[in-house]
Amino acid sequence: MRMAAVSAVAALSLGTGAGLAQASSAPVAATQPVSVAEQAEARQLARAVLDGSQGGRLSDVERAELERIAAGEAATASRWKAIKEAFSKVSGFGKAIAGKYSDFKAWYDGLSWWQKAPLRAITPGMALLDIYNMLRGM
Repeated sequence: MRMAAVSAVAALSLGTGAGLAQASSAPVAATQPVSVAEQAEARQLARAVLDGSQGGRLSDVERAELERIAAGEAATASRWKAIKEAFSKVSGFGKAIAGKYSDFKAWYDGLSWWQKAPLRAITPGMALLDIYNMLRGM
């Protein structure tokens, strides 16, 4: 759960795309500008996680990343690398991404809510088709 919080804050600091419920055939750009409002929200979320009950359970790496975000520094890791890592942790991802979009969608739709929660957190506002297209290209 704490990785989901760290991932969500990192995703916000790196930018957002189109809605998950939307369908689009065009891939999302790997880097997108982050608005001042999104940066402020990421800083607030990072500070809330650090100061909240989850703060004491963070690893040194997680704490350092959240402190960088809370201080207003942009995360240096590739946004898509973080997204791929999050999806790769879910069983069946390799087979799903190797197939057609319909296979990937069926795999995703079959996930439980607690498996989808961290994936949604790291891909706020992104269309599933865009995620599929970018992960296939990696």
